[in-house]
Amino acid sequence: MSTNPTPTPQTRLIDSLPVHPHPKEMQILILGMPRTGVSSLRAALNKLSYTTFHGSMMNQKPHLYPYWTEAIILHDNLSSSPNPPPAYTRQDYDKILGDYDVSCNLPGTFVWRDLVDAYPNAKIILTCRDVDKWCKSMKESVDQGVKWWSWDFVAPFHPVQGAWWKYQKFQQRLRKRIAPQGERQAYIDHYADIREYVDEERLLEFDVKGGWAPLCEFLGKEVPEEAFPHVNDRDGFMVARTQRWWKAWHAMCYVCFNIVINIA
Repeated sequence: MSTNPTPTPQTRLIDSLPVHPHPKEMQILILGMPRTGVSSLRAALNKLSYTTFHGSMMNQKPHLYPYWTEAIILHDNLSSSPNPPPAYTRQDYDKILGDYDVSCNLPGTFVWRDLVDAYPNAKIILTCRDVDKWCKSMKESVDQGVKWWSWDFVAPFHPVQGAWWKYQKFQQRLRKRIAPQGERQAYIDHYADIREYVDEERLLEFDVKGGWAPLCEFLGKEVPEEAFPHVNDRDGFMVARTQRWWKAWHAMCYVCFNIVINIA
């Protein structure tokens, strides 16, 4: 009697990267939702001499997009394979986070359980905001920024913006999956899940309006004399999205112009 062999897991993209020789010790995981003051907190942590990683930094390192996409797919069991590869481990995350000691918000928030388990000594900060104000902010910034129909047309002409746009579309699809009861409830559930999963002494729920004092007390740092930074408001967010679009537009014009010149 013949038997079918057990399928072997597929090779992961992350396995093609070498092991990080000297990864930094992860100190802080910022796991609050986007548009909850994460950029302001990141600026504050930079002033406290931490080395922070934020998804926006993939502008300079677009090759990281596929690895983070893979991490999210494996974390959330989105693989179509009957025997999917295993989720990322600490060694895997060190390959893409090893130069930093703070992970800020997305994409890390999408794989927060992986990161909490991989870095058991890291402190957890939940940036907080009134949930209804958060929903309004998301609609007026993140959602508006991906509604422009021309993104699909212009983005492929620019290597960085093309990679970014593919990742944005993936995140939008993922948002629908993780918020079956609406994003307001998904926000509430996310914070409740982290409160239940993380030991209380390891966790700080932080409103950036509180400034330096609660943050520095939690981290054991002296309070700086300068004011707590407040950055990346809605207008600044939309300006950044518009700048991305123009970069892609100029790349498209350059490519098309050269095609016409070569034909002529």
